[in-house]
Amino acid sequence: MAADPQIITMLERIAAVSGDTPPAERLSPAEARRAMASVLPLLNEHAPAVARVEDRTLPGAAGPIAARFYDPGTTDPSPAIVYIHGGGWVLCDLDSHDGVCRELAQRSGLKVVSLGYRLAPEHPFPAPLEDCVAAVRWLATQGRDWGIDPDRLVIAGDSAGANLSLATLLALRDAGERPLRGAALVYGVFAPDHDTPSHLAYGGDNRYFLSTAEMEWFWGHYVPAGTDRRTPLAAPLYADLAGLPPLYLTAAEYDCLRTDSEQLAYRLAVDGRPHEFRLWRGMIHACLHMAGNVEAMRAEIDHLAAFLRRQATA
Repeated sequence: MAADPQIITMLERIAAVSGDTPPAERLSPAEARRAMASVLPLLNEHAPAVARVEDRTLPGAAGPIAARFYDPGTTDPSPAIVYIHGGGWVLCDLDSHDGVCRELAQRSGLKVVSLGYRLAPEHPFPAPLEDCVAAVRWLATQGRDWGIDPDRLVIAGDSAGANLSLATLLALRDAGERPLRGAALVYGVFAPDHDTPSHLAYGGDNRYFLSTAEMEWFWGHYVPAGTDRRTPLAAPLYADLAGLPPLYLTAAEYDCLRTDSEQLAYRLAVDGRPHEFRLWRGMIHACLHMAGNVEAMRAEIDHLAAFLRRQATA
C-alpha cells in the first residue's frame, strides 16, 4: 500500500518548514538540533491536555537527570511508564516528545516519567544508557516519593529510545535486577547494519523522514571510534534475550529501521520469548509524534498503551 495520505500531508508540511536546511548528516550536532527545533511545533500539534505535568529531576549516573512527570489523574501510588525519547542519541529532549508522553498518559491512564538523558557526541555510549539505568533504579526504590508504585513500572521508547529501553532491560537483567514488567519498543534501532532490506528500500534519501546516511551519522556520534558498535548494550539485536519481560515491538512500513524490529521479533519468536509485533502499515519514522494529525496513529497508540497498562497492572 502507499503511505497514508495524512502522512504525506505531514511530510509536505515538514518540508515546507524545513525549507532548504541540509539533512542532519551534513550538519554539526548543534546545527541539527536547531533544525529539529523548527519542526517540533508540528510534531507536538494537537497534543492532549493532562491533569498534571511537572518538570523535575532525579539522581543520575553523573549528576541530576532532567525529567518530566505526567499524571493523568491517578490515585497514589499507581503504575508508571518510564519514557525514553528518540533522536539518534544526538537530537531531541523532553520538549520534542512532550506530545507523545501526553498521548501515552491519557490513553494508558498511567503516570509517565520522561527522561532527559545525556546526549552524544558530548556524552557518547555508554553515558546515555547509564542515565537510563540509574533513573529506573531510582524509580524502583524511591518512586513512592512521586506517587508511583515502584513494583509496577514499565518502560517505553521510540527509535534510539527503543534501543536504550531494551539496553536498560539487558543491563538490569545482567545485574540481577528485574524492576520492569514490560517494554514497548517503537520503530527501534537495534543494530548498526545498513545493508538490510528496509535500509535498501527506504533509506536512500530523506523522503520518509529518516535516511541511512543520517543513521550512519547518528551511530558515528553515539559509539566512539575504537568501540565495537556491535557490543550488545549498544546493539541489542546481538544480545542474549533471555530473562526479559514481555515486549511490544512496532515497525513503520516506510522506515529504513523496519528490518531492525522484524529481526528482533524473529529472534524472540525463535527463542520463545513473550512478545507482540505490530507493523504500522502506511506509516513512516516519527509517526508516533503525528497522532494529532494522522487518524490511524490514534488507534495504534491505543494498542500500545493498552499493552503497557496490562503489563503494569497485571
